[in-house]
Amino acid sequence: MKRLTLTIAALVLGFGAMAQNVCPEWDVRFNSAIINDEFDISKCILAPSGTLAALQLSPYAGIGFGDGHRVKAGFTVTKDFGTPGMKPELEWAAWYQYTKGAFTLAAGVFPFSLTGGRYTTLIYSDAARFNDAHCDGLLLRWQHERSNYEIALDWCGKYGETRREEFCLISAGAGWVTPWLALCWEGSFHHYASCAAVQGVVDDHVLHPFIEFEFSSVLPLQRLEVSLGAVAGYHMDRLKEDLRTPLGADAVVDIRKWNFGVKNEFYYGPSQTPFYHEQDAAGNEYGNSLYFRSPLWQIRQDGQIGMYDRLDAYWTKALNDYVKLGFHAVFHFDHLGLLGSQQLFQATVNLDHQRFSRNR
Repeated sequence: MKRLTLTIAALVLGFGAMAQNVCPEWDVRFNSAIINDEFDISKCILAPSGTLAALQLSPYAGIGFGDGHRVKAGFTVTKDFGTPGMKPELEWAAWYQYTKGAFTLAAGVFPFSLTGGRYTTLIYSDAARFNDAHCDGLLLRWQHERSNYEIALDWCGKYGETRREEFCLISAGAGWVTPWLALCWEGSFHHYASCAAVQGVVDDHVLHPFIEFEFSSVLPLQRLEVSLGAVAGYHMDRLKEDLRTPLGADAVVDIRKWNFGVKNEFYYGPSQTPFYHEQDAAGNEYGNSLYFRSPLWQIRQDGQIGMYDRLDAYWTKALNDYVKLGFHAVFHFDHLGLLGSQQLFQATVNLDHQRFSRNR
């Protein structure tokens, strides 16, 4: 009886100690974007014209407990501008998160903003990046002063009558060898399988390793970045036994001063969306149902080797630790000249791990 009493007392004290470490928290993320695509000058041969104008509001609440553990839940509401009376889209989220030092683990349906890698339009188009607010799966991330590595699993689709089984692994990393030299990568490994109505499996994998030189530490600039890399794709339509392995090269120059910048991205090689206009077993074009990346990565309408150049004149400003604004005027070129242009405006607010005040 004495032993039982001591055990119960120890459990009570343990739960009491843990309760002292439990802290209610809340997050709010706000994202508003206007993305205006103008490609009529090239007759929309690679990308269509159109405008995305919308906002996203993401409130989350949960508890932090122990040493770096959190459980949170909430939702993201997305509302297109100019659609009075139309109901906004709602997407629920709930996840477990563990952060210890440089390491972060997240599991469940969690905000994509927990990732920290730099993903270009080779991985996500501007519209895809905005529209997909959550990752359904798992994140492992290591963030340090001189390194940042991550891998995330996003389960995009559950097998259904017309919904394909689909998942995607994304990964990015940067390790600084010196204050001005880093070894980096970004990659996407996408499994696009069948549904009950349409059979077939397509592998859509792309890896972009590159070397980055950053000279702003020795020059009076906010950024002077030069990077050189390779772009390797592995694309397999298993039903047709059609394998494509495009290999190209790219170079990037990014200069910024007083929050104004110019960034030029140049690629030479074959298409990194080789099945874009191919058809599945039901006769449907794959298009952006298969590819999350920008359709401009088709490179040429005839599928031949060519060049793609993206010139971005931008202004970006962090108003404080939580609020960021950005405006971009982007011009796209291929071997024939100007493909079209984009105007992008984005305002983001990110309030993470805010504690509820307690009356004392």
